[in-house]
Amino acid sequence: MAIFDRLDRMTSRQVDRMYSVRATVDPMSRTPNGRAAPDTTRGTIHLKGIFDQLPAYDGIEVGKRERSGNDLHTISTGSSYSFSFDVGRYPILNDIRQGDRLTLDDARKFEVVSVERDGLSRAVARLTRFEG
Repeated sequence: MAIFDRLDRMTSRQVDRMYSVRATVDPMSRTPNGRAAPDTTRGTIHLKGIFDQLPAYDGIEVGKRERSGNDLHTISTGSSYSFSFDVGRYPILNDIRQGDRLTLDDARKFEVVSVERDGLSRAVARLTRFEG
């Protein structure tokens, strides 16, 4: 499948050129019941990748309690955040760990929940919003 690998590399580079944002990953360490503190054994990581914010809907729905019809609506809505980067360009997949802080170029801060390969040439960091 060499042709598909080549196509994936080409599209990944082009997508990065068009839509990428800069991000900085600050390594953090924590004890099981403690607060996070900067990890001095690992250095700061500078990345460029695709930031994605999607609406997330919980499976909890409430409807009217009368016989006028079906009017279900979601009680809770939120957002899911992810940051995708090219592993060929940034081979630091194992250096980013759960709990590290990712700061975008517009100063929004997130905490890394997990980092997974997407099956091709990219890795996706799942994020939660960090206020503080």
